Order: sequence, then structure tokens, then C-alpha cells
Amino acid sequence: MDHKLWDDLAADYDKSVEDNQTPIITNYLNREIEILTSICSNIANHNKNFSIIDMGAGTGRVLFALDKNLKNNSIKFVGVEVSEPMLRRANQKNQTHYTSSNIEFLKHDLTESNLPEYFESIENAIVMCLYNTLGVIPSDKRQMFVDNMRRIAGDDGLTIITTFNGDDFAFVAPKMYHPMLPMIKQIDDNSFDEKNRIFQNNLGFRSQWFKQNESKSLLRTDVDPIPIDVTIDGEIHTFGNVFVDRKIK
Repeated sequence: MDHKLWDDLAADYDKSVEDNQTPIITNYLNREIEILTSICSNIANHNKNFSIIDMGAGTGRVLFALDKNLKNNSIKFVGVEVSEPMLRRANQKNQTHYTSSNIEFLKHDLTESNLPEYFESIENAIVMCLYNTLGVIPSDKRQMFVDNMRRIAGDDGLTIITTFNGDDFAFVAPKMYHPMLPMIKQIDDNSFDEKNRIFQNNLGFRSQWFKQNESKSLLRTDVDPIPIDVTIDGEIHTFGNVFVDRKIK
């Protein structure tokens, strides 16, 4: 997906994600944050100072939530985003609502091969890519991006990826994307490609979904994911998964 499209989507991003009051979306996001908070709290108990880097931070949703939940002034939060409108919105939110001095937003293209060079001074990093952001990165640059995340995290850090549940694409995808219409603008008759697990529309929005084994392979891990479960009509469905590249002690 080109950067210009993300610029165009930025104005309605929060309406479709952070401020979306559809129960499926709110339950998904709340569970995702619960899992991330637990993982980061565990790391905080073993490290005095460390950084949390969100690759594809959008308007800052995850970093603001983690800063609030962790309540740890020794943690530095870094949001990486290529879209100027997204970055402006993230900084505006920090200035008017959150006012956190621990959060910084940087402009970088996630597909740059030299991305780790910008983070050489950071140690003990948790590097994350969330909400199926991995699925909008071009397929020929996906593995390089994940490997760069691991390089930035370093031997003592942790890499986290969350992806929508590609193993149940036919059920989950329509329930995720219909509430996000303010951002994606339209759903076409052929938007849900079940065979290839791709959502796309004629405006250029395109997102690949991954099966568990594919996400584990990209992350080069054998650790089973933590499911992001959502209850619908009394039944529990896995809508996404949180993957880590090593077991957490």
C-alpha cells in the first residue's frame, strides 16, 4: 500500500479503530492491550530501563495505552510512522490529552533496509508491530522488516507481532472490516479473497492475513501465540494472535 493512501486514511483512522464503539472492535482492542500490558510488565520486572518501539504506530493508540497502564517513568516509548497526517494526529493527542514526556514519534519508512541504523543507541527494546500492520507491508519486504525488528530488539530484547486470525479468515474478516468502513471507505463484492486470505478494495486498501504457522515462520519462532479472543453470542472466537520471538521467563 502506498504512503499517500495512508495519508488519506489518517483523518478517519481513529473513528475506525481507537474510537470505534462496535463491541467486536472494542473487545478486540481491549484484549490486545491486556496481553501487551502483561508482557511488558513482565519485562519491566527484570529490566530497570528499556524502550518500547511501536512500528506503524498510527495515531499512537497502543503507546498511550501502555504508558497509562504500566505507570513506569523509566520506560521510553517510541512510535514509528511514515504518514505525516498520522504523526500530526499522534502528537496533537499527546499535547492535548496525554501530555506524556516519555513518548516520542518518529517518521521512518518501515520498508527501509537500513531501518535498524536509526535505533543503534537503544538497548533492551521491545519492538512491536500490531493490528495486522504486517499485512500491509509489501510481501517482498515483509521478511526483511521482521528481521530488522529483531535486530533493533537485540539479543536481550523482545519482538512482538499481532496479526488477525488468517486461520479463520472467512468468519473473522467481515466482522472486522465492516465496522472499519469510516477508514477503508468501501467494501466491494470481491473484497474478501478467502483462498489467499486478502482483504482489498478498489480504492487501493489491501491487507494480507496470516495463518499461525506463517506468522511464526516470519518471526522465526517456535513459541505458540497468545490468542486475542472475542465472545460473540456466547461463543469464543479467536480474532487475532500475539506472537513473540522468544519465551518470556
